[in-house]
Amino acid sequence: MLVVVVIVLIAAVFAGAAAIWWRSHAKFVESREEHWFKTFAAERGGTFNSGVPSDTKATPSFGVSHPSGRPLAGGNTTWVEFRHGDRPVIAIDAQEPYRHFDDHTHFRDIHVTQVRVPPSPELRITAGQVSMPTDPRLEADLARWLADTPRFAQRDVVVEHGSARAWGQGCATRQNVVAEAGYLADLAESLPAALWNVSGGAS
Repeated sequence: MLVVVVIVLIAAVFAGAAAIWWRSHAKFVESREEHWFKTFAAERGGTFNSGVPSDTKATPSFGVSHPSGRPLAGGNTTWVEFRHGDRPVIAIDAQEPYRHFDDHTHFRDIHVTQVRVPPSPELRITAGQVSMPTDPRLEADLARWLADTPRFAQRDVVVEHGSARAWGQGCATRQNVVAEAGYLADLAESLPAALWNVSGGAS
């Protein structure tokens, strides 16, 4: 009899856990499907992907999902592609894992905004300094350019693989997506043409 009671209790615990997971997953799917990116894409004539596994039709034309350069793909990534002026832009809402002091893996929200640019060597602006890890030939010229245009030393940016991207903690908002798209578009227009010419691109 005791064994039966224990089995029933274990089954009840598993059933409760499954119900909680299902409810949480359903809310997640619903929130992704109703993400404000959907309305934003409609307003801008853009493309929206909810990050829901069943939504497989939309594909981005360029870009990555994370400042580290991870490809734009996967289950929990929500993105919208649109135009800002004459440049394509992708805004992304995603999550990244991190280890907490309790040694468990947790997830935090992160957003990335990127604009399409011509091909170029990798360029990084970090803490007000410019570097070109894969092609340092232009570093001195770019350092002078950055000193002359200190506005673009205000935030970390990576230019590579045909995109210029900036990022931040937390979910994307309309305000920061539009502001970051404008900032990156201005950056791309301001960068010395020699950067694009290294890879045969045109500014």
